[in-house]
Amino acid sequence: MNEVFELLRTHKSIRRYTDQPVEPEVLDRIIDCARQAPTSSNLQPYSIVVVRDKTKKQLLAQYCGNQVWIEQCPVFLVICPDLRRLNEVCNIRGYQFKDRHIEISLVSIVDASLVAQNIAVASESAGLGICMIGGIRNNPDKVCELLKLPQRVFPLMGICLGYPDQEPMIKPRLPHGAVVHNEEYNDENLHTYLHEYDETLRGTGLYEGAHRKLPAPDGREVPPDYSWTEHTARRAATNNPATLRVHMKTFLEERQIGLE
Repeated sequence: MNEVFELLRTHKSIRRYTDQPVEPEVLDRIIDCARQAPTSSNLQPYSIVVVRDKTKKQLLAQYCGNQVWIEQCPVFLVICPDLRRLNEVCNIRGYQFKDRHIEISLVSIVDASLVAQNIAVASESAGLGICMIGGIRNNPDKVCELLKLPQRVFPLMGICLGYPDQEPMIKPRLPHGAVVHNEEYNDENLHTYLHEYDETLRGTGLYEGAHRKLPAPDGREVPPDYSWTEHTARRAATNNPATLRVHMKTFLEERQIGLE
């Protein structure tokens, strides 16, 4: 099998790292790969903040929900959609930036996400491990203050980066038929696929132990067949403001990120 195929097929999140530092030349090559990610109209509306400072990583770990692997990893990257640069480009040429429309915001988010995926693939090909951190949006205002992110720039995701000190299991994904549609959308066999997936994940032991189960939003008991569908339904139906990150709409508006 092609080495790239195998690399992508065996991805796993790493949350424990050795003390070995990430060599500057390796990090530079990874970021060079990231900067070649596809970008809409060559706008490149993103920025990458590289954090090595231990104190900053400690604070970021707290802001992200006490995720200690952020503090422990040698390098933490913060991936930011960046509309400030486009605004400056418009200023240079004497145009008014139409930044209140949601399309340009979506473009910056998609492009930043593609950059993050390139970082993941390049890092793993170099023998490093990564862990994507959505918790960077738990306290985005504090992250902006710490990293001095200006208006029109916001933290979308973080990436822990370092040499792995663990070998976690590869989590099985949903069956091919549940997510791939030929010619047109068709989910008539979805329940069958979901049942199969529940059985597969139950066999991995992923949800064993009370600490691995989410509370139900209506307080119901944990069913004996708790697996992916129950876990995911509880996550999707949660009324926990912190999990829903209800602050994000106001935050983005205050950062001058277009939502219209």
